[in-house]
Parts: sequence; structure tokens; C-alpha cells
Amino acid sequence: MFGMPLETGLVLNEARASFVYGNYVGVIVLAASFIEHWFVASLSERGYQKEASRGLAAAIQCARVNGLVNPLILDKADRLRLIRNPFVHLKEFDHQHAIGQRMAKTRIFDIRALLESDAKEALIAMYGVAVYAFGR
Repeated sequence: MFGMPLETGLVLNEARASFVYGNYVGVIVLAASFIEHWFVASLSERGYQKEASRGLAAAIQCARVNGLVNPLILDKADRLRLIRNPFVHLKEFDHQHAIGQRMAKTRIFDIRALLESDAKEALIAMYGVAVYAFGR
């Protein structure tokens, strides 16, 4: 946690603790928040303040276009962003990333199992960004 803002470190720790306690939606939201913090700080340090201030999708796109982060990590971060969005921004019932639509598409009808799987992927994305993104 050294070298990162206190809020960023707290978000990272809360995401991990939320998984332990089975708060899977919390993990998804917090992991995406950590990634956004990390991308904004890292892009801003590299002179991409404008792109960094436009949200996570724009930050991911900037990192992709400029070859700043491994595409696999960017793909995981973007997938997490898409999964997170219906929890943070109200979407229509039939939105492709809404939990009900994803349950139908994956044929996983146990909502807790799907959320747990999503939370595991969120933690993988979060730690992947923390360890490998931007050469930190």
C-alpha cells in the first residue's frame, strides 16, 4: 500500500475483505474502483490527464491505444467494468450485462454462484492491475 493514496489502499483491502465475507457485489464494485484509481493515477503521471478524467472505459482505451498495459489485463479490467456497470448505473432489465441477462446467457441460475465467480474474476483483475499494469 506504500506509494498509493490512502483511499486506493483502503478500496483494495475492502475488496479482499468483502470476498471473505461473501459480499460479492461489493467485491465487484470495489475492485473496479481500485482499477479506476490505479488507471487514473498512472495515466495522469504519464501525461494523459484528459483521458484519465473521462472514466474507466476511456482510461482502458487510452492504455490500449498507447500500448501502456498488457492487453490481457486490459481485457479483464474492461470485462469487470461491464459487469460492474449495472450495479453502479441503473440499466434496463434486458441490458446485456444485467445480472438476469447474464444468468440466462451463462445458464448459471444460482445467483450467488454467478456473483462469486464474478467476484473471483474481479479480484484477479484487481491484483493483475496492481502488480502488472504500468510497470509498477
